[in-house]
Amino acid sequence: MNKYYNLFFFLFFLSVASQNDVMNIKKMYESIDSYNLDYSLIISTQKDNQDVRIIEESGTMFGNNSSFKIKHENIDVISDGEKIYNIIHNIKEINITDYSENNLWNPVYIFKNFLERINSDLITQKKDHIQVKFLDSDLERTFTFFLDKNYNIFKLELNKEASKSKTTILINKLQFTDKTFNINFDNSIYKEYYLNFL
Repeated sequence: MNKYYNLFFFLFFLSVASQNDVMNIKKMYESIDSYNLDYSLIISTQKDNQDVRIIEESGTMFGNNSSFKIKHENIDVISDGEKIYNIIHNIKEINITDYSENNLWNPVYIFKNFLERINSDLITQKKDHIQVKFLDSDLERTFTFFLDKNYNIFKLELNKEASKSKTTILINKLQFTDKTFNINFDNSIYKEYYLNFL
């Protein structure tokens, strides 16, 4: 009988700990105005039951609300809140789409989704970190957030089951600030680029 009591108290403790984690995570991230981060990006796919890396590069990102700028070696993404500009440097092409909150690379959408969905059932306690995993049906991807014991996000995985592709973002530095970034698209910088309106 004693082992059942121990199991009950263990499960109760995990439930309380997860509820505390939810409150602390929401408190830490719900009032984000602007951000600045450096990260490493790895895109891989499954082949013969092994991860095969397709892209591996570093990037930087900063922004506020619906405006953000992402810089990679060959691709930049700029959102001014009305349009999203995917700038592909090696072929000198800019794909332009209307702004959408549920854009895959919109950090505000990702954080908003994360905070709206998080509950104790989604949290898995590991030895040295916490995992929060949920499905975003709009993007057809499963998001897995990895947080240290101080609730700092150090890794994010995006899995797309249909294509067996995985995007891993390793966060090297993440800062939140009160600064408002003035982000816009300056066409004069890209005079030789082909503008592709999608």
